[in-house]
Amino acid sequence: MNILIFGAGAIGSVFGGYLNQANHTVWLVGRRDHMMAVREQGLLITGIWGEKRIRLPHAVTQTSEIPRNITFDAIIISVKSYDTREAACQIAPLVKEETLVVSLQNGIGNVETIADCAGWDHTVGGRVIFGVEFHAPGEVEVTVYAEEVMLGHPKPSPLSEKTRSLAIEIDKSGIPTKYTEEISKYIWAKLLYNAALNPLSSLLQVPYGYLAKRQETRLLMEQIVSECFCVANSHETPLFWEKDADYMKVLTGRLIPATAEHHPSMLQDIRKGKPTEIDAINGAIVSLGKKSGVPTPVNETIANLIHALEKR
Repeated sequence: MNILIFGAGAIGSVFGGYLNQANHTVWLVGRRDHMMAVREQGLLITGIWGEKRIRLPHAVTQTSEIPRNITFDAIIISVKSYDTREAACQIAPLVKEETLVVSLQNGIGNVETIADCAGWDHTVGGRVIFGVEFHAPGEVEVTVYAEEVMLGHPKPSPLSEKTRSLAIEIDKSGIPTKYTEEISKYIWAKLLYNAALNPLSSLLQVPYGYLAKRQETRLLMEQIVSECFCVANSHETPLFWEKDADYMKVLTGRLIPATAEHHPSMLQDIRKGKPTEIDAINGAIVSLGKKSGVPTPVNETIANLIHALEKR
């Protein structure tokens, strides 16, 4: 397959590296210092899946550097949620009749933004729940893993079999991946996970495991998740769980233990003085709550505190 990774930071680089190693032709588009290091030294991936240095000659900083005679089977978007619209517009000229455009991003609203530019038939949602940290240009580390990557179309598409094939190829490359016809539920499940953990971990500067050990933070997580469920129900959004308490058992019993030592990218962004994705996570819950008249005071307070940290 010919695959483009647009926004090749930590997560995108891992996908690009593994797919390239599996003999797919991969193009990376990312920051100049990272792309230069990858071209000159190869991509170094370390962490729980082993250490490998992968040669990726097609590492560029903008789509104009990609030959126009290349037809991509899949374009994977892994930029921050606030850059989704710009990314979708940039890759739109590269979308051909059977090109898949895959969102591997945090938060909600990304697939809708991509579909505005690429069309629903081409748009694929993705749920990623393993952690990667960016250490230096050309170097990333896989830190934690909770569950398989899930890929699927948010709306019925004639390209569903190609998406199924893409999931198989990613899985064969070494990144556990499955196809699903319920991707919207998985995206909302990841939203619940991110909303409960990312801002609290960032505000307190602690790994996920700490949050489950303290009564105070467990209570806050319960309140955040409860508001998320109320908002989802008000919009008739289907979830995997009927009650917020059912999800909390999964979060504290399985997901947090699997990622207990992880620090979120939100905390890394704050430390680097960069904007966070809070508006696509807790902020998105606040916005949806206002539309349906559901109060979300805890999520709103959490989002405001993160914005305060951003501006510090």
